[in-house]
Amino acid sequence: MKVKSFYIIKKDSGRCLYHKEFAESIFDPDLISSFISAMTSFFNEATRSIDSQARAFEGTDYKILVEFGKWTLGAVSATEDSELIRQKLRGLVERFEQIFNVLEFVDMDLAIHSRFENEVREEFVREQISEDSIIHPKLNWDMITKDPDVVAFLSLIPDACTVEDAADFLEVPLEIAMNLAAKAYWEKAITIFNPAKPDDIYQATSLVRTGRAVDGMSQESAELLTVLDGETPLSIVAERIKTSDLKRFLDNITSLAQRRAVEPVSEAQAALVMNSHALQSILDKSASIIGYAKARDVFLASQKALKGAYPWLVFISLEDTVDVEVKSSLSSAAVKGDITPESLRDGYRALMQFITKRVASLTGSTVVNQILSLSRNQLRRNFPNTAYSIEWELMTT
Repeated sequence: MKVKSFYIIKKDSGRCLYHKEFAESIFDPDLISSFISAMTSFFNEATRSIDSQARAFEGTDYKILVEFGKWTLGAVSATEDSELIRQKLRGLVERFEQIFNVLEFVDMDLAIHSRFENEVREEFVREQISEDSIIHPKLNWDMITKDPDVVAFLSLIPDACTVEDAADFLEVPLEIAMNLAAKAYWEKAITIFNPAKPDDIYQATSLVRTGRAVDGMSQESAELLTVLDGETPLSIVAERIKTSDLKRFLDNITSLAQRRAVEPVSEAQAALVMNSHALQSILDKSASIIGYAKARDVFLASQKALKGAYPWLVFISLEDTVDVEVKSSLSSAAVKGDITPESLRDGYRALMQFITKRVASLTGSTVVNQILSLSRNQLRRNFPNTAYSIEWELMTT
């Protein structure tokens, strides 16, 4: 999990009003609250500008991200600074101030932790649980949690089963099993691993790059590390290495992920890769009909029309013919989380819409709709679980 801990701090006093550790405790909540409050106050006094408020502090293997509300500030310690995490943080700060607004003026016991727990769990935990998530109870989990729902859940399900298997075993709706798994994870009684899927994109971790995680790996697994480039979906990787057993290939990737040897790329990076594939497919098929020179003109005209609304589109260019190149500035922004998946999807969708409309004016609607159908089918083969996020129907003419 990228977020390790979460804090809500009262601005004027520096008092920690709420905190949650998602992993092993990193900081004393009162100590970190005092530190963040002191540092933000220092920057405010030094700059005399709200625009210069300190919003991040960096450690060796973590970052403390800060977002400001009216009378509180929220902070998370995370492995990376991403706009998606900041969006969640800003939303939680806003909801906290709405629910506990009386605390702006007085200090009183409002059972904050129990009342705010569901809000935090929904933002930082629930979304990590899917029907395919593999549940691994921790050693002595029954000494870690006393929550009766979690105890009953973990006492009855088999070890290392998926959430869907747990639902079937308990004969309960899948949604209930997912909520119970999220609650068990919240209680730190389990670890969760999401199995690799064909359209996932993985990269080697820093552990492998320093050579510390390779010991004990099978030769087959070690060879896989050389083909996971952080840019290619696993379905295409499997084709490149001519694997005859996709399930075994995906199981090997999952095993490497459990050993922290590989990790999936960020959601923004995955969105960038998938939408670039879709754009490439549309341009290739259009160029085969109207010619490469005309297809390039259509792309450049569409990009120019949209760069005011989506400035980052200028970092997408065409190499020879119509080969799509994503410049390093945009790739880096996606990796770091400086641009959200939603922004990427919106911008790419608008660009592809403009391109297909211009191509339709040259070829007619029937041809363009056929191009879109072929591109959609191609993308669904390579990204079977996420291709639905592209709104193809909006491009149909």
